[in-house]
Amino acid sequence: MPFLDSAFLSPSSFTVGLPPLPLASEPAVLVTVSGATLLHTPSSTPASAEAALKSLRGFRAVARRVVWCNCSELAAAPRVDLRLWGRRLVELGGAQMIVASGSGSREIAIAARDAGLPIGRVVVCPDDIVARNVLGDSINAGDTILALGVTADNCYKLATRLESRFEPELVAN
Repeated sequence: MPFLDSAFLSPSSFTVGLPPLPLASEPAVLVTVSGATLLHTPSSTPASAEAALKSLRGFRAVARRVVWCNCSELAAAPRVDLRLWGRRLVELGGAQMIVASGSGSREIAIAARDAGLPIGRVVVCPDDIVARNVLGDSINAGDTILALGVTADNCYKLATRLESRFEPELVAN
């Protein structure tokens, strides 16, 4: 399976390994797949979201910066202004496309559009499975995707789908 040949880098420990899945206990994991890059941050608390957005902004992206956000944990945090966070996805993270799910996703999406993203670049999904399918069809070669508040299993499934989608074709002579 080509995905297992991909390298995982844990920014928290700066170690390289080949686990089959990013560990949920790690604060952030860089996953490289053929054609795209995934930055996985399983938590979407305000502190982890801010750190992840700064990482996305500083990441040398070849193409678009895409944020896949399950907003539920962020929405549940006390005194959180979801409209502010929607703008921060664009302004702090440099997001050029947002796919949001979970509670609070509508408010985040409205604020992202208010921050300048075209309506076609902001998608609200009823759950992470639909969001994963939207991303699987929308990601272009070279895109960098921040998976914020998304489970390791869902991130792995997206990475596997992208790996097979961008897998180089064998040329017969």
